[in-house]
Amino acid sequence: MDEDDTNVEPMFDYHGFDEGNNINSLEDIRMIEFWNIRDEDVCHFHFSDVDIAFEFYNRYARARGFSARKNRTRKSRAGILKLKNFVCHCKGFRPQNNYGIGNSKRKPTLETRCGCSAMMEICLDAPSGRWFISYFSDKHNHPLLDPRLTRLLRGHRFMFEADIGHMINMKKGGISVGQIYRALAN
Repeated sequence: MDEDDTNVEPMFDYHGFDEGNNINSLEDIRMIEFWNIRDEDVCHFHFSDVDIAFEFYNRYARARGFSARKNRTRKSRAGILKLKNFVCHCKGFRPQNNYGIGNSKRKPTLETRCGCSAMMEICLDAPSGRWFISYFSDKHNHPLLDPRLTRLLRGHRFMFEADIGHMINMKKGGISVGQIYRALAN
């Protein structure tokens, strides 16, 4: 791969990074009201780390009714990460070799991918070491979930350490699994 292959023309014109759109930690992400943010405003954020950028896009996805996943990566010849894509969980299609298995004992799973084109692409600005959004699209070709139901999507099904510790303490206290589940569901 040539060095020129990793250079991506930014979709937006930047004249420096605005400090108001500086995302350095999870605390910065928690202060953003994703249900009120416009698509044009998303493009002005910049990040200190790829993981912070993915957390940002995943929380944006949760507020909008879909789930995000990591897709494509580009590195320079020196092995330095230069570009990262985050996409909607419905992007692409399942490989064809998974469809026609006739003697399989497992039931075929439902098709969940429909070629959705929603994505966020971030690039590294080498002089500053910041990651900026070079391309953003929120065009989906599938219905989005109600934000209250997105917690059921695979990318949003997780438990916080505090909840896990709370469950362990409840179990040690003799509370049944059903009661623990009802307590956490509320």
